Amino acid sequence: MTILHRPPNAAPRRALVAGASGGIGQAFCQQLITQFPDIELIRFARNTTKLLPLPVVTQDFAFDITDAASITKALQALPDKVEIDWVFIATGWLHDNNMQPEKTWRSLEADHLLHAYMVNAIGPTLLVKSLLAKLNPKHSTTIGILSARVGSISDNQLGGWHSYRASKAALNMLIKNFAIELNRLKRPTIIVGLQPGTTDTALSEPFKRNVPPDHLQTPEFTASHLLHVMQCLQADDSGQLFDFLGIPFAP
Repeated sequence: MTILHRPPNAAPRRALVAGASGGIGQAFCQQLITQFPDIELIRFARNTTKLLPLPVVTQDFAFDITDAASITKALQALPDKVEIDWVFIATGWLHDNNMQPEKTWRSLEADHLLHAYMVNAIGPTLLVKSLLAKLNPKHSTTIGILSARVGSISDNQLGGWHSYRASKAALNMLIKNFAIELNRLKRPTIIVGLQPGTTDTALSEPFKRNVPPDHLQTPEFTASHLLHVMQCLQADDSGQLFDFLGIPFAP
């Protein structure tokens, strides 16, 4: 059942978007300032020169999701016990000029697997770890991390895309682990995985020809829906996975 039938929670006053120069990250930032004009926005990006100008003052920091030292350095610019209402991690990797999704186990290579795990699972995990150490532990924070339905083991009917599927499955497990521990600590933090759907970005570019036009979403559509999901999350949702329509799915 979708969670979007719930009344939305209070508007966030301060949000951090990691991967803010990507297609979904940029659109999410734009949706935030459109729907919450008074929000304080912190943006993390690999290359801050690629960040779009916005009609609000932002704090922009360079970071590399694959480099723990880079993550730590970016967060050091924020005050200790900073209060951030929303964190949206929009980083992810499926392919590049040298590596494409594997269609068969015969294509499995260590470098491909390691890079997918670093970007899709290890990097976001280390970012959350460092963020939790920086944030005010008594302040309510909602963390949404871009995951993928193809990372669901129970939903896997086609196989293939080994590195991407496996790294997203690992991310989903780590999200669940964070949720369990934070609940045990009675820390008011919600952390979930978010499935954006097939969105017209660089990540999906090589595969768009196989997607019916009515199933290919604009970044603006995806971001507005994910924002709504974030605003409807409750404490009991922590550790779960939700698609852009607010419908939970099994890991």
